[in-house]
Amino acid sequence: MSKPLQNSTSWSDTLKARKEHLTGLLKTFRSGPGKNNQLQALAIKAIDAEMANIENELNRQK
Repeated sequence: MSKPLQNSTSWSDTLKARKEHLTGLLKTFRSGPGKNNQLQALAIKAIDAEMANIENELNRQK
């Protein structure tokens, strides 16, 4: 029986990559024309909440 393959990416690296991706999404939403509509505002709040969750996870791992 063979051993399962090990993933070379650590959990903290995965979280950091996800945070970078979300930061890029925020820049996209915030760089648009002056006013955000309700959907954009909800998306920005959701991304901010997810980034806070990622920060908590990264701080917990230290």
